[in-house]
Amino acid sequence: MSEERAPRCRPLPPHIVAQVEDLSGETQEALLLHRLDHALAELPHAERTAVVAAIGYAGGPVGAAIELDLDVEDADALTRNGLQLLRAALDDLDAHGRPVT
Repeated sequence: MSEERAPRCRPLPPHIVAQVEDLSGETQEALLLHRLDHALAELPHAERTAVVAAIGYAGGPVGAAIELDLDVEDADALTRNGLQLLRAALDDLDAHGRPVT
């Protein structure tokens, strides 16, 4: 008759620890993309469309103007305003997407 023993804590091998540490960058990137997606969704429609057309699709102010059926100057102003709103929404993150402490 064998008696069951409680599992003992064992240290993890260094290669396992290194693999977990490597995942932190991907997790941080996923968090940043999630935050950016949420911030984009919170933008007013015109600013979101201008930012996506001008920056996301690299259309510049002309691309934003075509998408919004506006003058280029107005589309450029909406794009700049949208970028400012995005910066404000993400201002608690550093240049690498990590929370500022």
